[in-house]
Order: sequence, then C-alpha cells, then structure tokens
Amino acid sequence: MSTAALAMPGGPAWAQSTQVFSETIVVNGHGEPVDSASFETRHALDGEAVAGINAASADEILRRLPAVYLPTNSRGETIAFVRNAAERQVAIFYEGADINVPWDNRLDLAMIPAGLIGTARSAAGPLAPHYGVNALGALSLSPTAGLRGKVAYGTGDRFDADLAVPLGPVMVGGSYASRDGEPLSDEADLPYSQVGRKLRTNTDRELASVFGRVGGEVGAHTLSLTAFHVWGNKGIAPESNRASGARFWRYPDLQHTLVVGNARSALGESTELDSVAWYQRFGQTIDSYASAAYDKVASREVDKDRTWGVRELLKHRAGPAMLVGSFNFLQSTHHQRDISYDSAGNPPASLPDALFYKQRNWSVGGELEYDFSTALRAEVGLGYDVVDYMRTGDKPPVKDARDWTGRAGLVLDAGSGWRVRGALGRKMRAPTMRERFGEGIKRFMPNPDLKPERIVTAEVGAEWRGERGGFYVIPFVQDLKNTIDQRNVGSLRQRINLKGSKVKGIEVGGNWRPHEYVTLAGNLTWTHVRRKNADSGTLNRIAEKPSLLANLTASYAHPSGFATSFEALHNGRAYSADTTGDMVPLERSTSFNWQVSQGFRVKNQPFDVFLHVENIGDSLIEPQLGLPAAGRAVRIGIRVG
Repeated sequence: MSTAALAMPGGPAWAQSTQVFSETIVVNGHGEPVDSASFETRHALDGEAVAGINAASADEILRRLPAVYLPTNSRGETIAFVRNAAERQVAIFYEGADINVPWDNRLDLAMIPAGLIGTARSAAGPLAPHYGVNALGALSLSPTAGLRGKVAYGTGDRFDADLAVPLGPVMVGGSYASRDGEPLSDEADLPYSQVGRKLRTNTDRELASVFGRVGGEVGAHTLSLTAFHVWGNKGIAPESNRASGARFWRYPDLQHTLVVGNARSALGESTELDSVAWYQRFGQTIDSYASAAYDKVASREVDKDRTWGVRELLKHRAGPAMLVGSFNFLQSTHHQRDISYDSAGNPPASLPDALFYKQRNWSVGGELEYDFSTALRAEVGLGYDVVDYMRTGDKPPVKDARDWTGRAGLVLDAGSGWRVRGALGRKMRAPTMRERFGEGIKRFMPNPDLKPERIVTAEVGAEWRGERGGFYVIPFVQDLKNTIDQRNVGSLRQRINLKGSKVKGIEVGGNWRPHEYVTLAGNLTWTHVRRKNADSGTLNRIAEKPSLLANLTASYAHPSGFATSFEALHNGRAYSADTTGDMVPLERSTSFNWQVSQGFRVKNQPFDVFLHVENIGDSLIEPQLGLPAAGRAVRIGIRVG
C-alpha cells in the first residue's frame, strides 16, 4: 500500500513533495496496477513533479520525498538516509539495476544528473526478500518517458541545461550543469579554510551526461534497453571547524557508465517473469592537497569499479494466492592505486601497484501473498543473503557474511477510504569492503573484523483517501545489533561495531485541495535514534541523524498558466562529532523556498518560464560540523514538457 499523499492536479509540481500513489515494485522498471496494495511504505514523485523541481542533480529531487534526508559528508558525497537508516542500508536502483558502488555500497547522488530522471520512488519499512542484499530502504529512479528540457541560470554562476526527446520507440537525451560554488549563508561561522563570504570554498562542480533508451514488444515479451554515461569533476568543501586535520580534496575526474536490459515475459495466463541485467563502470580520481590553497597535490587515489548483475522475479497467480520467487546476483571488482607526491607536489617516478578487491553478492527468496477476501491480504516471505569477499587487496582474507531474511505483512481495506496494514521483517547489512579495508588516503585505520549488522524492523500504517485529499500515519521501529559506527584512534578514525542501536519514529503526512486552484501538502518524520548500552559518560547518539524532518507546501495554479508555490523545510536536532570525537548538538534549521512560473504555448507545445528562490531567509543549515549546506540561491529559467 502506498502511503504517499494523494495526487492533486494544479500547482507547480516542484513543491508537491508527495505526488502520487505508486504501486510499482521499486526494484523493477515496470509498473504494477495502481490499486495493488504493497506491504511496505512507498512514496513517489511523478514526471510532472520531477520536472517542476528544475533540479541539476538527483539529490535535489530525492530530498523532496518524505523521510529521506540527504546530507553532504566530509568526502563531498551527498548520500541518502531513509528514516535515519544508515546510508549503506539504502539501495539505489535505476531501471531495476542496483547502482550503488559495492566497494562502499553507496553513491554520490549529487553526481547523478537530474536529466536522467523522469520519476523517483522510495520504499521503507520491512522490505521483501526480493529487494536483494543490504536493502533496508530503497530509492528507485527511472528516465522520462516524453519530451522534457530546461535551461536555467543562477547564483554562483550556476548553469543547468538538459533535454530528452522521444523519437518513436527511442528516447535520447543529454545534460550539462556547472557552477563556481555553492552560496554561503551569512549565518555560517567558519573560522578555518574558508575564503570569502559569498561562495563556499572549493564547491565548484561540472557535470554532464548522455543517455538513450529503446523499448518495444516482441511476442509475449516487453523489452527495453537503457544506457547512460556521466562525466564530471568537483571540489570538496573542507571541514572549516578544524584548525588541522581537515580534508582538502578535489575530484578532477569522475566517470560513470550504466547499461540496463529489462524484459517482462508472459509465461502463461497466470505466470510472469521479470528479468533485469546490467553492467556498470565507475571510476574516480581523488586529489588530496596539502592546504586550503589547493596548489600542491599531496596524494592521489585512483579508483576503478566494474560491476555486473542480474535479477529474476517470477510471479505466479493460483486463485487467491500469488507466489513470488526471486534471485539476485551481483559481482564487482575494485582497483585502487594510492600515489604519494613529494613536498613540492610532484608525482613519484614510478607508480605503485594497484590493490585489487573483489566481492560477490547474491540472494534467493520466496514470498507467498494470499487474498483472504477482496479486503484482506497477507504475505509471508523468506530469503537468504550472502556477501562473499573474494579478493581483499593487501589485507588478509575474511569470512563471507550470510544470514536469512524474512517478512510477514497484512493489509486491510477497511472501507470508506481507509486502509490499514502492518509488517515485521528481519535483514542483514554486511560491512562493505571500504569499511573493512579502506584507509581513505591515510584517514582511516582498517578493521577487517567488522561484523554484519542485523536488523529487525516493524511498522503499522493507517491511510485515508478522499475526493479532496488524504492523510497517513505510520509508526515504525528498527532494532539493530552490531551497529557499525566509528571512533577516533589518535589522528585516525576506525569503523567499529557498537553493541547495537534502536530507531523508533513516526511518519505523518497528507494533502488537501480546498479550492480547484489551491493545493496544500505536508509530511513529517520524527525519529528517536539511540545507541544501546552506551558506555558510562558517553552520549548515546548516532552522528548526523536529525530527530525531525518536516515539509509543508502551498501551491496555486491558475488556468491562465500562472502558478506559484511556497515550501517550508525543517531539520530537527542532530549531533555531530567534534575534533576530539565528542558528540555535540547541531543547529536546528527552518528554511523557505519560493517559485513562480508562467506558462505559454508555441505551436501547441507548452513552455514555462520560472523564477526559483531557495532558502529565502539565508538560514544556516548544518548537516555536519564545519560543513553547512547552501545559503540563499536564486535561479531563473525556461522549461518544456
């Protein structure tokens, strides 16, 4: 059952945080019937909503989904937390392909161009075994299905352009985005490594992409092939609360290529097979500098990752029962070369050997859904997940990680627009190769003895839908054993297993249309994240987990084409480690965004001219100590589609 707010026509779509009920199986690129209830929480942004955000990269889109938090860390990676689950517990799918880089099981969403994205969906709560290894939450992206494009210019010399054009069964497109840097809030207090007051030091970016998609039907098979290539470079903001020990990094080269094939095959009137196969190439270069002058390279890391995977999902209907069998397989290699430069910034005469890592993830699962009546459905599923660390660079071999997974759920259509449900699940999250072995350009101490996290998750949900709106309430809890966190060891950091942690919280949201031109929408996610059995005198918090995320929007759209939206965003209390490793509170923040647009037509093709103001009050937004988010930003542009 989806628990996104009801879709409401009218209003600039960028401000409508939860647009449609989406019943798509998130790991698959194909659509399910919209009245097919799911057993986990799903939210979605449809094509109109995504286009209306006028984004340059995926993070600007995904942060509009309820319960999704996207901070930028000290490595400059913008990563996703769903209900405050750790970022390595969140699977990212593109057309059904798992595009997390397995070396660290995460992906910098600021380096996925928005031009590649037509729709976005999330899944949270106990997830079914067919989602695969390490998937405790999921985000799913798909390309646009029709004509879409924009050109925009704004603060920090930001320029964004993208275009997607359908040519019969083929879709082709491309994008380009650049900026001199992110605007800096006047409220930011950055005593170290910050040059000037207008733009954040070393936050320039250049990002480009091309993509194509072709699809059609051959007999009983619906087929598609999708591919993209991304290249870019960017700077990384230094931790400007540190007098020493900050990262001074740049990514002078990043390349990301993905090819995905999808097939949906009808094997009979009651049997269907969904197949996904993909190949991914990911490469990046990280330059570490001696100081905030960024004039002398101290060291360089060159990473090359190659991943291929397949997913099979077999569904068979037998009267009131639906049987689902799944198989997921992913194999990945990671080549890493660490190069030390001399004090003058010169490379060595000969390059050191590259380290070679290899891992294999696979899972099998089976699920039984049963319709007791037209109003009551139940499901039980079991699976088995394995992560095999096949090559470990210059480190000793380690045992593979394996464990069973399962979920049981119930959905009741109570009538009069009400639907209630509950689910309980269990999952393993294996340590990544980087968590075990990575040194982060002499930043981390390896810990090959890390244990897998084991998580039990439960949620209940109640949802009501009416003609003018709807709302939902979803209490949830996550109980984790062996939570992976980090500690300071001298000047280095090291990842360790805590005894455990617990996340409990509630999602609340909905929307209302008081007038045919006006839509009000909002969502709130409150979480209580604590360590279990914390040592005496130790604050039992987990870093960078805001206790409250809230979004309220009001939008107005007139038939003449004029539209405007106002959005309020709130981040509650979170904690971050200071230079000594102690946890200290971060500032709470409330920011406001505003957009106005005017539509017009040229030869029956609709266009919109827009003005977008982000963070109108120039509020300080502090996801991590010394790493504030962007201040006030203005951009103007025109879009089509």
